[in-house]
Parts: sequence; structure tokens; C-alpha cells
Amino acid sequence: MAKVDVSIANLDVCGRFCGSCPTFAANCLKTGKPPLLFCGQGGSSVTHEIKKEGCNCPKCGVHTRYKLTGDYYCMKEHSSA
Repeated sequence: MAKVDVSIANLDVCGRFCGSCPTFAANCLKTGKPPLLFCGQGGSSVTHEIKKEGCNCPKCGVHTRYKLTGDYYCMKEHSSA
């Protein structure tokens, strides 16, 4: 997987896409770490099971810029390093 930079520009784009994501909102993912940019930092640290409610990742500019594949990064344990 491509390494996604944790930058102000990427966080800004991510905030618009993750922030409006139905899975992000329904599962209160902002309360876990990382609060954004799951594709670059790994899945959420929330302790409850995350329920899929829809995913904005494939439409996100970060996803496109870094030529990422897949979706639901908030649920995946990974390292982009």
C-alpha cells in the first residue's frame, strides 16, 4: 500500500470525507485514535465493534492521489509504512 502522508492538506481533505462518512458518524469514530486519515494511520482504536454503514473512502481525494485500493480503512489494522 502507498504511504499516505499525515499532512495538513491530507487531513483537510479527509475531514470533509471522513467527517461526512456514515460509518464514521454512526460508530462515533471521532472519539478513537486516529480521529481521521485511517488510510494513512491504521484502523480506529474504538473498543466497540464497528458496523458498516457506508464508506466514502473511494470518493476521497487522498484515496485517488495515493492510488489506494479498497475501503473501510477505519476497520482495518494496518500500517502504511
